[in-house]
Amino acid sequence: MDDVERLRLEYDYASRLLAALTDIRFKLLALVPSLTGAVVALVSSGRSGVELLAIGGLGLAATSGVLAYELRNGELRRRAAVRVILLEAQLFPNGPLVGVGRRPRLFGVIPASHRLGVGLVYGAALGGWVYLVAWGTLAAAGVGEHSRGIGLAIGAVAALAIVREVVVVQRPDEKPAASTGAATSR
Repeated sequence: MDDVERLRLEYDYASRLLAALTDIRFKLLALVPSLTGAVVALVSSGRSGVELLAIGGLGLAATSGVLAYELRNGELRRRAAVRVILLEAQLFPNGPLVGVGRRPRLFGVIPASHRLGVGLVYGAALGGWVYLVAWGTLAAAGVGEHSRGIGLAIGAVAALAIVREVVVVQRPDEKPAASTGAATSR
């Protein structure tokens, strides 16, 4: 097997891996907020504080597990993307298929990125679960009529903190991988 054939084989494998990891990401990003929103909406009325706490705690734990999986999957995806870009630079006469382009801005202000999208989805989902946990805890403790509003405020703060954390955790390395010299994927 010559070098070009080896590079093409490696490129094919890396491209398929990148596609599979991206497919998993999109499926999770579609499922997590839909399921969370439906459950939060369905259990929000007529439940005791203990029921809200139990359902919210279960959802919070499960969604946190899915987020942990997503963060690791994201790291593998970034590494595969860097590898694909390097192989494209060697294999294709005009360089990588996807070059660095204009970065769109959300609402014309916030730089849009995969990190921000993932953070917003998981922030909203986990914020919903935190809302149920906080509301349920306060209701079970007998706080009374304000337990729902306080739970909502706690859930909103948690959602914003999670968005920030996901965006920070997924930042590309300060310097590219030593062996590659290529920039990491956003």
